[in-house]
Amino acid sequence: MKENIFSFIWAGICALLSVLLLIYLDGKLNFSSDYFFPAIVDTIHGWGLSVRKVLFFALYLLYWLTGIHKLFGNGILALIGWTALLVIICVVVVFGYWFVTWLMTFI
Repeated sequence: MKENIFSFIWAGICALLSVLLLIYLDGKLNFSSDYFFPAIVDTIHGWGLSVRKVLFFALYLLYWLTGIHKLFGNGILALIGWTALLVIICVVVVFGYWFVTWLMTFI
């Protein structure tokens, strides 16, 4: 039960982040004014809906029904693990260098 609730919430978080990323990219690249996107936006506004809401619910259903959001979560966990490993290696190398230089002062 807990896993289903977390999956439900995580799909929403992934959909929200995807919508924010798409809106940011649209602001930079302005792809909503090209091709067939203006017709889609006009149709959605004609129904009295917001493009953000429609995009959020479409992505939410896509993520939740296909399980793609679980792949994002696993990728984020792997990224955190590799980052922690790199930080630990850097700390060991720096402290090792300091320790060796400190030992060299006694020679």
